[in-house]
Amino acid sequence: MSSNTDDRTHPAGKERGFSLLEVLIAAVLLIIVFFGLAQLYMRGRNQLDYEEDRRKAIAVAQARIDGIRSDYRYDTLPGLDGNDTTYVVDNRNFTVSHQIFAGVPEAEATTVTLNVSWTARVYGNNVDRTLEVTTMLGRGMP
Repeated sequence: MSSNTDDRTHPAGKERGFSLLEVLIAAVLLIIVFFGLAQLYMRGRNQLDYEEDRRKAIAVAQARIDGIRSDYRYDTLPGLDGNDTTYVVDNRNFTVSHQIFAGVPEAEATTVTLNVSWTARVYGNNVDRTLEVTTMLGRGMP
C-alpha cells in the first residue's frame, strides 16, 4: 500500500486547507480588532494626558493657596484682588483666578475659590479645561 492518499479516500468537494474567502474573512476580522485596539489606546492616552494636566493644575492651585495663606493676613483677605496669574509648568500655561468671600459660611471664616484654566490638545483640537478648588480660611486656621 502506498502512503499517498488518492481521490477515493477524500470525497469530492472536501479539499483540505484554507480557501481564499476564509483567509480574507480572517484578515478583515484582524483589521477590525486592530483598529478597535488602536482606538482604545488613543482614548487611554488622552485620559492619561488629561489626568497629568489635572494633577499639575491641582499643584498650581495648591501653590496659589499656600501663597495666599503665607502672604496675607486674615483681615486683609477680603480686599485681595482676584486678578489672573499665569503659571508655566512643563511649557503649558495655567491661568489662576480667585474669588474671596468673607464671612462665608460663618462670620470668622473666609472662603477662597480658585479657578485654574489651561488649553489641552485632544485628538488634534485645542480644548479649554478648567479646575475649581475651594478652601476655607479662618482666624484659628493655619
